[in-house]
This record gives sequence, C-alpha cells and structure tokens, in this order.
Amino acid sequence: MQVVIELDEKLVAEIDAVAKDFNKNRWQYINDSLQKSLEQDKRKRKYSEEEVSKMYEDAYGKFPVQPDEFEIEDEQMEEFWKQV
Repeated sequence: MQVVIELDEKLVAEIDAVAKDFNKNRWQYINDSLQKSLEQDKRKRKYSEEEVSKMYEDAYGKFPVQPDEFEIEDEQMEEFWKQV
C-alpha cells in the first residue's frame, strides 16, 4: 500500500543518513522504525495504569535511583519497555 506523508527536509536528510549507515533505503528504515514503535506502543497499551505503576515500583525497588540518574532516564525507559 502506498501512503503519502509530508516530512521536514531536515528529518528526511537525517533518516537517509542513518538508513545508509544500516545499509537500508529510506523506505526500509521508516518501515522498520514504525514497526518497532508500533510494537512498543501495543505493549504499553495492554497494561492498565495501575499495572504500569506497579511495574515502575517493582523496577525502582530492584534498581533504586542513583545520583545523576535522571540524565539517562529516557534510555532506561526505552530498555524497560523492550523487556515488557
């Protein structure tokens, strides 16, 4: 199926550069990226707010917050959702 979307020129240039690094064309890179994002979002969606809160509580119980940890919090959240 063909879908037409409008992207910022700078974003397209960045996509092309990264895709090249992974030996992919633009279509492959965007398709793979959207598929990964969709899978993550579907995993997030299947848990209730209470379940997610409990998962965070358990995770922080096992791995307490360390000084300067919030600088890498986004990376940790990405890893967290990959494991769910």
